[in-house]
Amino acid sequence: MPSAKARDNKALVATCVACGKNFSPEAMVALAGRVEGRARSYPVCVACAEGGWRPPGFDGIYGYRPS
Repeated sequence: MPSAKARDNKALVATCVACGKNFSPEAMVALAGRVEGRARSYPVCVACAEGGWRPPGFDGIYGYRPS
């Protein structure tokens, strides 16, 4: 849970690797994948994650967030 100061900071954004849009970090999830055998974290917006986007080498489980 981000602090109130972080939540109010409009310059604090992350880019979704699936759709390329900027989001507040609290609207993002990190999905783990593998590229050439090396683990890598992919920041993805909740909408793309719930829509089924998965990174290369993903072998985990993503639990949907309640609305």
